[in-house]
Amino acid sequence: MKTFLIKTLGCKVNSYESEVIRSSFINNGYVESDNDNADICIVNTCTVTNTSDNKSKKIINSYRKNNPNAIIIAVGCFCQFRKDEINNLIDADIILGNKDKSKIIDYLNDYILRKEKILRFYDMSSQEFEDMSVNHFNSHHRAFIKIEDGCNNFCSYCIIPFVRGRVRSKDYEKVINEVNSLVSNGHKEVVLSGIHTGQYNSDGKRLSDLINGLLVNTNIERIRLSSVEIVELDIDMINIIKNENRFVSHLHIPLQSGCDKILKLMNRRYDTNYFLDKVNELRSARENIALSTDVIVGFPGETEEDFIETYNFCKKIGFTKIHVFPYSDRSGTVASKMSNKIDNAIKKDRVRRLSLLSDELAEEYFKSFIDKKEKVLIEEYKDGYYYGFTSNYLYLKLKGNYKINEIYDVVVKMEMFVK
Repeated sequence: MKTFLIKTLGCKVNSYESEVIRSSFINNGYVESDNDNADICIVNTCTVTNTSDNKSKKIINSYRKNNPNAIIIAVGCFCQFRKDEINNLIDADIILGNKDKSKIIDYLNDYILRKEKILRFYDMSSQEFEDMSVNHFNSHHRAFIKIEDGCNNFCSYCIIPFVRGRVRSKDYEKVINEVNSLVSNGHKEVVLSGIHTGQYNSDGKRLSDLINGLLVNTNIERIRLSSVEIVELDIDMINIIKNENRFVSHLHIPLQSGCDKILKLMNRRYDTNYFLDKVNELRSARENIALSTDVIVGFPGETEEDFIETYNFCKKIGFTKIHVFPYSDRSGTVASKMSNKIDNAIKKDRVRRLSLLSDELAEEYFKSFIDKKEKVLIEEYKDGYYYGFTSNYLYLKLKGNYKINEIYDVVVKMEMFVK
């Protein structure tokens, strides 16, 4: 029996696409390996930072070294971005960009027949939404669904619009049907995912229409967004947050900088006053909503004073989690050509300081729920504890008698806190 393995890097969209690939292999008689040895090794790559590129390259080449007789398949953003030099960077038999991930079996069969290396890259600016679906998410009890692909924003630091293409969306009815299929297979929470999820638009039906449609036409117990931009939280989204308890009490809203000067250089489409006003609206709609974010530190021209503005703004907002990234040059972006680059040691120190603030804010938020009842979806058992997430994304570890993939009412205690 032929075996396969999949290594997924990067975002939730990649996680979803890897699940589609996994299902395709299983449906064609392959067996998933439980270790790093397999007949077919697939790497779904990321290119959001230089570190992502290096990690993608290292993993692909390590699979070749450790599995010399395997067929190595590399797909995704790193391959698409580095297409002109990819043959010098990795040793793989099949290399695909950001299209046809759902057709990898066809490419594999062609390779087995011809024994000729396959390289396929695409003009992502002209692609339509690539339909794919899953009815069971193997690696999580929360099921990710890709409802959108691409981005039109062209932030000055970001390569993703070039490797993922422009905004396009999954058909509204197909999303409804996919969620119903996931519910019938036991999933209790779906995470609506995309490169720019808030730009979802299927024949005029926007993100709020889709969420309302899922609330009416499915029995899914929880709906979560992987990410949403602050400018896309319109009155219809605010009303969902205010009135619909099946929509979770957590949003991930990328900030990127808490300094207006840097936001402008980044080509972000808001300033800190707008961001703060919208957060106040959110908290008026749902008082204890958890807000996580992404922040880039060390952007070209960011002074210590600019960083302190970001630090203080994050503290003022009271994010429950800050994912901190040091600025990384991406060739082909506007920011890569900017002057006043920041020394790596300074960037590292700013990451450290903002990460410490994130830890403090997370613990402070957690403590506000001690002795309160929350619903937790149990997702994992390890080392004598059950682990799961609440609606507001508290990550809990529990002792007791629980079942995986069930939702329980629990009274939050400090010893349940997972850093």
